[in-house]
Amino acid sequence: MSGSRPHLLPSKQYISAEECDILDLLCSRFNVAKTTLEPASEIPTTLDMRVKQDAHTPSHVLAVFDIPESEWGSSYQPLLVPIRVDLFTRGFRSKIIPLSPPGSTFPVPHCAENAEGQFVTLPVVPLLVPHAPSIPLLFLFGLGLETRSHLLCCRLLPAEVIGEFPAPPTMANIMATLCSDEQLREHSKFNQGLWKNILSLGPRDLHFIELARTAWNVTVEARRIRQRNTASPITSVPN
Repeated sequence: MSGSRPHLLPSKQYISAEECDILDLLCSRFNVAKTTLEPASEIPTTLDMRVKQDAHTPSHVLAVFDIPESEWGSSYQPLLVPIRVDLFTRGFRSKIIPLSPPGSTFPVPHCAENAEGQFVTLPVVPLLVPHAPSIPLLFLFGLGLETRSHLLCCRLLPAEVIGEFPAPPTMANIMATLCSDEQLREHSKFNQGLWKNILSLGPRDLHFIELARTAWNVTVEARRIRQRNTASPITSVPN
């Protein structure tokens, strides 16, 4: 790799970050603990989230799902994703959060009876998206809560592929060589889902958008290379 290219090969710190739960990391940025709904339960209108620290807490929680509620099975659970309306308005073009009445303030943490610690009661906004699993990553960067390109890239591509950034042809060839068919399918599913979410929700961060676009294009080309390399040779039959 030439010295003029940004060196994005992750250190141990970033490998550790790659393996962490991105939704848990997003919740920690808002000083609340990750929570879940009971499988197949109805989406509530409000939700209490445990507060880790009384500072920079969310204003809403999104109940995120990528299949219609009528098609939920008995084990389906939407992702509960905390956000702040001011950060979302600043970071995204879409309008997914209902307007609050004039004079409204952000929810304030409070102590709950028969429970230790503080909680914040948040309005719940149901949100149907193209791909639910990539929403925490999109909001972590789209809301400006994380800026490390390494962390983003490590979620989208193998480390060996990141090391050749920004050379998409080389990146695609390495990805096609190193990844198993299953790994290529998983990367393709996630990166395509993230890209569809970007098109749907409209983040404003151009650097984030460009990295996600590059990852998706590299993944598509890697699968094309794999398909070409594994295609059965056509044997000509003499007349």
